Amino acid sequence: MNKSSNESYRFSIITAVYNSEPYLEEAIESILCQDIGFENFVELILIDDGSTDGSGAICDAYMKKFPCNIKVIHQKNGGASAARNAGIPLATGKYVNFMDSDDKLSNNTLSEVYRYFSRVDQEVDFVSVPIYFFEKKEIPHRLNYKYDSRYNLIIDLWKQYSYVQMHASSAFFKREVLTPNFFDTSLRYAEDAKAIMELLLKKARYGIVPGGRYFYRFRNSMDSALNESKQHREWYLDCLKNYILWTAEAAEKELGVIPRFVQYTMMYDLQSRFRMEEFPENVLTPEEKKEFWNLLKQALSYIDDSVILEQKNLSKEQKDFIISMKKNPGSGIFEYFNEDARIRYGDTVTFSLSSYVLKLQAVDFCDEKIVFHGSAKLNCKFPEPSEIYARLSSGDKTEIIACSIQKNPEKVFSSMSTKLAQFIDFEFSVLRRSIKGSSKLEFCMTCDSHTIRFRNLTTDQNFPVPDGQNQIYLPQQHLILKKSQQNLILEQVGLKKHLKMQCCHYRKKIRESLLPTGRSTR
Repeated sequence: MNKSSNESYRFSIITAVYNSEPYLEEAIESILCQDIGFENFVELILIDDGSTDGSGAICDAYMKKFPCNIKVIHQKNGGASAARNAGIPLATGKYVNFMDSDDKLSNNTLSEVYRYFSRVDQEVDFVSVPIYFFEKKEIPHRLNYKYDSRYNLIIDLWKQYSYVQMHASSAFFKREVLTPNFFDTSLRYAEDAKAIMELLLKKARYGIVPGGRYFYRFRNSMDSALNESKQHREWYLDCLKNYILWTAEAAEKELGVIPRFVQYTMMYDLQSRFRMEEFPENVLTPEEKKEFWNLLKQALSYIDDSVILEQKNLSKEQKDFIISMKKNPGSGIFEYFNEDARIRYGDTVTFSLSSYVLKLQAVDFCDEKIVFHGSAKLNCKFPEPSEIYARLSSGDKTEIIACSIQKNPEKVFSSMSTKLAQFIDFEFSVLRRSIKGSSKLEFCMTCDSHTIRFRNLTTDQNFPVPDGQNQIYLPQQHLILKKSQQNLILEQVGLKKHLKMQCCHYRKKIRESLLPTGRSTR
């Protein structure tokens, strides 16, 4: 039976609705189907933010079905923040969530959250659940690593500073911590992150509930939220001024310092700018573009170099680019050492040249030679190599094998119109007669007459020894291939060892063929 209107609920779900007719019913049904019991324990507050499609009618139809549980407001369009704020005074639930109108919750989310929140209510102001994308992409959110333990936990950001929480939609708040203007209506982007940061600056702790799930719709009709945001001036200027720089200033005012968790959150938000390869045309004027660069550099001044280098979703060259921007372009010192090279910015070293990936992609076995194909990713700040070659070592003998190289125009990596890295394709041949016993292949290049040895060898899934596998025996080639982090080992197998290994190979095949379907040997 429905609660009477003066009784409070365990949860209030406040949903801003704007032209989401194709998805709205699915979102609402995910709340109605919660195993905690919708009619007794949940209220849904739908804020129709000036929709011009059938969204408003859908809201009204559900309110008629559940008049005690569902409230509907129709208002002029004012944006998601204004709509959410309008719903806060209407909430009577102990805990409040702000699910978007095209998303949904797994049916156990509210019961899982309530069970844990009831235990830690005095210790945290909100808890969060993992985000999973659906529709166009079905992948977990990149911040879901904080749920890897699968245990309900309290996150102490003074210690676990990389456990970023920026989405209000996947969080559940105690109603008493919400203010009437909880979301900053001057922000078109990052309003969630700012609201949550205000809470974390007062209490740098929150709970996590891995058992719940927030499903974020990655619409088929859109490339991505990031691509959409790149077309708006506010993402470049207002977001930096009213969220990123506000965060640093608010932290200093509240805490006297800018803690690492604040820096990490700022850098996490900034990284999407550096993953943008080109500036879209006609979004910023030349003056606004200059202002953007100045704001970006000012924001970086608040972030320690180590926090930049710890980011999980930036490439080596992107991090180097960010450090150089922070220190001033051209301030790095280039230095060679121990078959390697690096750029130093004062006490900060970004990444050595040898750490860049060299990937073996394919191999062709011919009568008298073995032909390898691969590619190497190179930071454009380093001198262009005059040659790439392989060193084949057999006992005390070392043979230099030249590679033919060619730049790959389809694999150029840039950040905000600055070219950062380039893939170079290469090919080389090893004569079979050169392989004596166990022969080691190392990969090197020459830059400014200095030798650089690659120390990060990977292989493609089509290569005989793909990543994740250490070695393989190739019976038809009488050859064993072994791969380490830095080298490839080629071992030509004699007739006696070949026959023995071939017998083992066929016995394994026979055993596997006799096993029931779906099982394999260990």
